[in-house]
Amino acid sequence: MFEEELQRKLQDFREFGMPAYVPRDGDIHLVDRMVSTVVGARRAGKSFRVLQAADELLKRKFIGSLRQICAVDFDNPVLATMLPTDLGLIQQTFLELTPESGIKTPAIFILDEIHRVAGWQDYVIDLSRNPHWKVIVTGSSSRLQREDISTSLRGKAIASAVYPLSFSEFSRFHDSKSLRQSTAGRAQTRALFDEYLKWGAYPAIPQVPAQSRESVLREYFDTMILKDIVQRWNPSKPRQCVQLYNYVLSLMGRPFTLKSAFNFIKQSGEMTSRDAVRDYIAWAEDAWLIFTVPIHAHSRKHEERNYHKIYCIDWALAVHNSSVWDGSFAQALENVVFLHLRRSYSHVRYYLTHKERQEVDFLVSGDQGKPEQAIQVCWDISQPDTLRRELEPLVATASYFGTKENFIVTLNQERRWENNGVVVHALPVWRWLMR
Repeated sequence: MFEEELQRKLQDFREFGMPAYVPRDGDIHLVDRMVSTVVGARRAGKSFRVLQAADELLKRKFIGSLRQICAVDFDNPVLATMLPTDLGLIQQTFLELTPESGIKTPAIFILDEIHRVAGWQDYVIDLSRNPHWKVIVTGSSSRLQREDISTSLRGKAIASAVYPLSFSEFSRFHDSKSLRQSTAGRAQTRALFDEYLKWGAYPAIPQVPAQSRESVLREYFDTMILKDIVQRWNPSKPRQCVQLYNYVLSLMGRPFTLKSAFNFIKQSGEMTSRDAVRDYIAWAEDAWLIFTVPIHAHSRKHEERNYHKIYCIDWALAVHNSSVWDGSFAQALENVVFLHLRRSYSHVRYYLTHKERQEVDFLVSGDQGKPEQAIQVCWDISQPDTLRRELEPLVATASYFGTKENFIVTLNQERRWENNGVVVHALPVWRWLMR
């Protein structure tokens, strides 16, 4: 049964060939004798990004043809039931279908969603020991990330993350070559951003008819909940779990605590526990549905005393699956900025000033932990009180940490301030995203 399904998968790949793809940014780390784990949310484009990496290796002559690519998808009713002892059939079937290849012939093994097979780690480690083979594992579980990776893979795997489209990639998907400095180019880029803000960053959405996009985003949410949370974790109250996620998606960029989530469930008349709510949130983070962002703090105790902020893997997914949406995209704008920062920085936090406890939306740090940028997000800063509320804590934070890049990201406005040696730039979001 498994052999037949593997043969079908491999022969289908060879018959259809390398699918057309729009190139994505960022690197997939490929290191000899190490497993490459590629992680990200369902529908974020992991499979196509990995095929892009394989195509790049083909063009660099690491492999001679598509016949040297073994691509197997475990999001499959047959292969998902394999046992660890069955996994050796993968290279056995591949080599039988490729008689011109042997164990010293360069090959690329792409194992999509293999984490669905319990005990898969030892198999991929053994496969990666062949210096002639590249082994790439993809998955929609954050447990494949560097910080959460299984003990059995530690030191034997290197992680890469794939997110939904950045604005630059979104422009590429629309074949946009606008000259941003020209009047026409600015108008085109701004119109493109309006669509990005309204419909999100999933790679398939630009090809979906406008009248079907909301339904697709709801289907994405339902599939993510079913396959990456309910089927994996088997909660005793799945409807309660979904109810909480609908509520949490309305909190983009807003304070969040486990106590507030627990109270929400209680107010709806449902029985629950704080431990259950904690699990629900952890499962959603594991599935890449949400991110909980802590305060920038000097101690874990300080971090735990303060609220977190909530962001979604895709702001349009949140808007169209939220239990409450007022028609505004102001929260979505902050989510856009968060994901852009998340792609580039090791640490993305918010900050509260010492004296007034005024919030700065984002304080970002590199690998060394030193803050590098302080950022506020505000839809419109034309009102003096709004501008003061955004600028005051930003200047205080920049003065305290010595950050050189300080921004207020807006929808349309552009200005510059210098205050006590701190320079702050207000930039339209599309310009900030394409710096």
